[in-house]
Amino acid sequence: MRTRVRFPTIADVQERLGHVAESRILSYPAPGTATENDMLDRGIAGEWPTELVDGILVRKECSWAKGVLSAQVGFEIARYADERQLGAAAGPRGVIRLRPGLVRAPDVAFIRWDSVDDPQEIENPAGAFLEYPPDLAVEVLSPDNTRTEMAVKLGEYAKAGVKLVWYVDPERKEVDVYPKGSEKRKKTFTLADTLDGGDVLPGFTLPVAKIFETRAPAKPGKKKPNGRR
Repeated sequence: MRTRVRFPTIADVQERLGHVAESRILSYPAPGTATENDMLDRGIAGEWPTELVDGILVRKECSWAKGVLSAQVGFEIARYADERQLGAAAGPRGVIRLRPGLVRAPDVAFIRWDSVDDPQEIENPAGAFLEYPPDLAVEVLSPDNTRTEMAVKLGEYAKAGVKLVWYVDPERKEVDVYPKGSEKRKKTFTLADTLDGGDVLPGFTLPVAKIFETRAPAKPGKKKPNGRR
């Protein structure tokens, strides 16, 4: 008796993932058959941040510019949370099992100490994955992220119980905020606005302009022969 194929065609795979670029989908193990151990195997997944979606290994879209923005947002969250002993933050290497077979790696994830009975389960989990949904998930969008892909991921966060989701869009220089992953409750924050942490990070604020501000020093002018500029 043949085993039923979970995703009979590439079209089925693409529909599950939200029509991502084919270059991000690993062909081995065959889509639909990959396991959590395969995801952790660097011989299979390589060094690229990779997620597991119902037996499909899919690479996250990465770039240096995206990494800079992710680090900036993560730094602000981690610093605030650490000063107030609220919880722990992680980058995309901090993978999270939302349910068996579904392991996501938000660009920034934050979970409160009081979200679990034993905070040690957050700081030093027994396995490779955090077994609890984060209170806040942040995704920094890339040009190759499709709207359908991000809608699929948003639905997964909502179903898992994530309390707050931020989609940071470098192209628009805006942040879309989804309380409890709800599309209907979406609010868009522009450069003139300030994000807040709500019940997840009480008192936390972050001007959107600060996320996207230029941090590189101004290019020095060419010196004149007499040493003046």
